[in-house]
Amino acid sequence: MALQESPLQTGAEIFVERHGFQLPAVYSDFASEYAAATTGVGVHDASYMGRLKATGEDGLDLLNRMSTNKVVDLASGEGAVTVLTTDRGRIIDVLGVVNQGDHVILLTSPGRQQAVIDWLDKYTIMEDLVIEDVTAETTMLALIGPDAGDLLGRGPSQLPQDSLTSRSFSLAGTDVLAVEQPLGSLSRYWLICAPDAAAGLWQHLTDNGAIPIGATAMDAVRVNFGVPEYGPELGEPYNPLEAGLIGSVDFTKGCYIGQEVIARLDSYKKVQKYLVSLSFDTESTVSPGLELLEEGKPVGSITSVAPEATSGVLKGLGYVKAANATRGARLDIAGLENASAEILAFAQPYGPAKD
Repeated sequence: MALQESPLQTGAEIFVERHGFQLPAVYSDFASEYAAATTGVGVHDASYMGRLKATGEDGLDLLNRMSTNKVVDLASGEGAVTVLTTDRGRIIDVLGVVNQGDHVILLTSPGRQQAVIDWLDKYTIMEDLVIEDVTAETTMLALIGPDAGDLLGRGPSQLPQDSLTSRSFSLAGTDVLAVEQPLGSLSRYWLICAPDAAAGLWQHLTDNGAIPIGATAMDAVRVNFGVPEYGPELGEPYNPLEAGLIGSVDFTKGCYIGQEVIARLDSYKKVQKYLVSLSFDTESTVSPGLELLEEGKPVGSITSVAPEATSGVLKGLGYVKAANATRGARLDIAGLENASAEILAFAQPYGPAKD
């Protein structure tokens, strides 16, 4: 498949392939882009994320029967994070579900649109539901950082980590659907518009203080804020409880595909490993895939690595066996001398377990 170019590349000189797109790796410099996303406001071309449109009266009801979170009662403009799982409780994808009244928007991981459509179609029998992939028909920007709400005239976000809200409005003469979905503890708004209006919207945002953010800084923000990504941390090798997605699992709502397995894992404390945030103490190169050791025995592996721009400390994500996953624990890194990884926290990007 040919790479799709981001149309929002002004000022970028270095590019990287991500999710079938050629994206700017850096616009200005990594440190200032990271700082904008974490202490101010930045804008990132996130058009590589999947966008589906579900039309029909049974959309929310089917999604409720197919995924981990309770979405059937979402009012227009409300949304939630939910997980599609196999009958063995394994992750197909993590979805942002947003009720738009006459249709439902599904935000998928990059490249997972068809897999999600196929899985839902498999269980659509008599339901009134049609799902379209509208990714290529729209552009989506991520406006991220503590000041993101201020730029949109909304003020600081108070939205729970597992929730989404949406509203449509005109910004700089452009019709925009703004979907608020936090990135860990950071404010983030998905701004969805027509492709031919994207450049004007980008210009308006940058003219009003948003700093363009390339793929390198965006991935570093994701890693440092403990947010898993499909591929390294999410997919069928893992279940939602291992991946820290417990905040998007409703244990009281009733049956869904994979529910029995996930409920047993939780009730009987049978989760075998956990996704954790890591800090590395080493001058060597740390790469995803390296094993983590305790007393010479493998107890986990590193899945993502990225620097923390303000301190220069190398951070990461990884899976560690439940018996060894303790905050503050130090693990050795296979193949690297005088190198260790400290477990900082359990990754819970959508919050802790529901009451």
